[in-house]
Amino acid sequence: MQIEVSDVKAGQSNTATFLLTSNGTPACTLSITASSLVVRVTSGVDTVWSSDDCPDALLARQLVVRADPASSYKFTWNGHRSSDGCQLDDEAVEPGGYWVEAALIGGEPHKAYFDVT
Repeated sequence: MQIEVSDVKAGQSNTATFLLTSNGTPACTLSITASSLVVRVTSGVDTVWSSDDCPDALLARQLVVRADPASSYKFTWNGHRSSDGCQLDDEAVEPGGYWVEAALIGGEPHKAYFDVT
């Protein structure tokens, strides 16, 4: 998995694109659900947003994944902190450096850096 994400202004949503490729097989079908993919937005050791809190934010989708070209799955974060039960903080996160981290269950985590300005 490779993650592409851009910088964003505080208070705006940010979309990360997860690029998925198969290893060792010509093609496979991958079901993306809240139970197969974990996504977090972090800043240092602080978990700002988590799909564990907001599983409905991960849209279920079936992808055919090949070695080339990569298949893409898009995830949009609303720029706010999450909490248990997906109770979102009313205020947008502060400007600074953040990471979007993603892992398929049983796979290695991947992450990409972005700035909130």
